[in-house]
Amino acid sequence: MSVDRCLLQAPKARMDASRTEDAARTVLPSAGHSGEARLIVADGSSGSAGSGWWANRLARDLCAAPGRAFCDAPAFDDVATAAAMRWPGRQRALLAGVPKSSVTAWVAHDRIEKGPSTTVLGVRLLPHPAHDGGPDLPGGGTWQAVSVGDSCMFQVRAGQVVESVAVRTLVPRVVRAGGNKENPGPELRAGHWHPGDVFYLMTDALARWCFRHTDEGGRPWAALDAQCAAPDGFPDWVHDQRSMGVLEDDDITLLRAGCGPC
Repeated sequence: MSVDRCLLQAPKARMDASRTEDAARTVLPSAGHSGEARLIVADGSSGSAGSGWWANRLARDLCAAPGRAFCDAPAFDDVATAAAMRWPGRQRALLAGVPKSSVTAWVAHDRIEKGPSTTVLGVRLLPHPAHDGGPDLPGGGTWQAVSVGDSCMFQVRAGQVVESVAVRTLVPRVVRAGGNKENPGPELRAGHWHPGDVFYLMTDALARWCFRHTDEGGRPWAALDAQCAAPDGFPDWVHDQRSMGVLEDDDITLLRAGCGPC
């Protein structure tokens, strides 16, 4: 299979890109080969210390995990648990850099002690066995999705959404690296893809922008495709959308993957 990938990110207003708490990872098949593709986005929770680090850690580990982590809740939990074992070392490094006294130091210590949290969404694209898909799915395949939280995925075919992992909530579920709370079980989904399908993975602020446009009968995919075609203009587009009050001031991640035949 072939995958045409585009990754666009923008930080909060007046923030440096290095301070973003979103993460994205991909694995793509080599040219001319029929291997699988993996697409991951994660959104570290604002207000939790080390959330950007944790989003990147979990996204990286899920991208490298056994395939069953995308379709089996215990296997996903194993990945999250193993990734969280790296937190104590990071936690010690953060605590070492905090001043010993002051109200600010107390707040920082409290946040670090509680540990970071993140949402995560992973999609695994697989070629159909024998790489043909049969007469109804020529050159297509299947997909698996694992999700905790409110990052969203939309599968678009001929300009129409055919499947989605779409969560609308003010209080998303999260995967934690520290603390005593048990992590929630992931949502697991599966489906089929055809050549020409496009998958859009995005973190919550951009997902709400999409919801707003689709609820009004719009086709936000056309605007996102235009940004992928001219990625240098993405920061200005984000600024304009925020200025119009239709896009929240939050870290933005869009991972677009167009599927070609196996």
